Amino acid sequence: MRRWYFILFILFANCAFAQDVKFTASAPEVVELGQQFRLIYSINAKASNFSAPAIDGFSILAGPSTSQSSNVSIVNGQVTQNFELRYTYVVQANKEGDFKIPPAQVVVDGKTYKSNDINIEVIKGSDRQATTTAITKDPDNSGQKSDIPDSDLYIKAYVSKTKVHREEHLVITFKLFSRLNVTQLANIKLPSFQGFITEKLEVPPLTSLNRERVDDKVYLTGVLGKYVLYPQKTGELKIEPFEMDVYYQKPGSRRSRSMFDDFFGTVETEGRKVFSNSATIHVQDLPENKPFNFSGAVGRIKMEASIDKNNVNTNDAINLKVKISGNGNLKYINPLNIEFPADFEVYDPKVSDNIKYTEGGAIGNKTFEYLIIPRHAGDFTIPRFSFSYFNTETNQYETQKAGPFNISVAKSEGDTTVTVSTAFTKEDLKFLGKDIRFIKNKDIELKKSRQFLFGTKPFWFSYLASIIVFIIIFLLRKKKIKENANVMLVKNKKANKFARKRLKKASAFMKQVQREAFYEELVKALWGYISDKLGIAVANLSKDKAREEMQNKSVDNDSIDQVLSIIDRCEYARYAPVTEETKMDTLYSDAIKIISKLQQKLK
Repeated sequence: MRRWYFILFILFANCAFAQDVKFTASAPEVVELGQQFRLIYSINAKASNFSAPAIDGFSILAGPSTSQSSNVSIVNGQVTQNFELRYTYVVQANKEGDFKIPPAQVVVDGKTYKSNDINIEVIKGSDRQATTTAITKDPDNSGQKSDIPDSDLYIKAYVSKTKVHREEHLVITFKLFSRLNVTQLANIKLPSFQGFITEKLEVPPLTSLNRERVDDKVYLTGVLGKYVLYPQKTGELKIEPFEMDVYYQKPGSRRSRSMFDDFFGTVETEGRKVFSNSATIHVQDLPENKPFNFSGAVGRIKMEASIDKNNVNTNDAINLKVKISGNGNLKYINPLNIEFPADFEVYDPKVSDNIKYTEGGAIGNKTFEYLIIPRHAGDFTIPRFSFSYFNTETNQYETQKAGPFNISVAKSEGDTTVTVSTAFTKEDLKFLGKDIRFIKNKDIELKKSRQFLFGTKPFWFSYLASIIVFIIIFLLRKKKIKENANVMLVKNKKANKFARKRLKKASAFMKQVQREAFYEELVKALWGYISDKLGIAVANLSKDKAREEMQNKSVDNDSIDQVLSIIDRCEYARYAPVTEETKMDTLYSDAIKIISKLQQKLK
């Protein structure tokens, strides 16, 4: 049973493989005199009895060489096969002029097929002097000078216009020209396009270069990028050069020994940084006679407006759609200024666009959709509104109008709004309120105006009191500044405060049982207090100095011995076993007591 399945699969695959036979010929459209190139005949089926045509003006250097490739793929049960058979010739152009190569013939399953014919133009080309160099350049190698002429490798910037109005689009194209075999493009740096809003155009990926005739020379060319530019300033705007690193192969320095060396022979990899030309754009300002509602739209533009309902109930939604379409700076057009009836609740418009950027500029449309909800019954009108733009074809301002739109609003059954007067709506009251004020018909209470304070006794009393308060504050502030200028005095006053902060930190270490940190912080608290109170720098502080200065301040020897003893016990406890007198809680309690005792004596 499996064998039958296999046979059916083969039959099905063969049916799937059946396809139309295509026999094609390909070669460059333009070549130089003496240039060697490939002439390729390809067919998508197994063939025999290949017969090449006679070709005039060309010499066959090699061929035909035969190669074939095939692959089978199965996707979702669908079997497909791609097969290609190639016959390749190496050909050299011997004469100038336009030549036509007749079709070749081949036989497939007993049937004869013909290829297409080929037209090739042979030009004289340039008398390029063969150059040699001992320097090869890898893509990672830089800073070495190339001996390839600049005319053999360059980038050219084309601009569609050099004179435009502000906000009028232009297109810039960067194109690579090379008479060398380019192998790599790297480190692309675009111009800053200062003074322009830029939109990039889609161009096909540069997977291969095309042959193009330029000044009787054949170049390999490719478009590197295209951009639509909208100038935002007037005057002369300069577009800086496009730059990139181009790596290529150049002929080797040793002499070829056969025609195959000429075609397949030695090459060296080299690279250089290539710059395009710069471009200057002359930007004119728009004419002065701008319409009042002109907001910067430039191009060839059309406005359309529509409303989805003319008869609605209160609180029903209405959609007003304004569509701006054409060719111009559509993306940067702002919502229009439309006056809606005061009885309508209007939301900010929903903005959507369908814009495609081409060499003709931005083409498409931009839509503003206004959601409107009438809150009162009656007949209303959205007045006519207009849109103005600068037409780049006529070089004039043009205005397009839409409306008016009449809307009849009936009171809905579920509307619970209390109507005070059926004669007037909110719209009517808006205009009525301009020239009529409502009369107050209730009793009005009038109060006697108070006497002005200036010149009275309370005035002079408050004036004198404020002067006295100012003098007191001034003197206190001056005293404070003087005290702060005396650094030693400040430290003396804040010594107890700083000591308490350190003792608090030491208490935290004691609770966490961090012995070494506790003893160290406690010593800092005691030494810091002595330093601030006695006015001795910490660097000059010693036990003898501290004892001498405290004796000068009339501190009794018992207190001096106590504070120095606590410092010694802390130092001992950091490096020796804990005893009863070096326990953390004992030392902490003794330190607090001695600082309080010294605070009373060192004032």
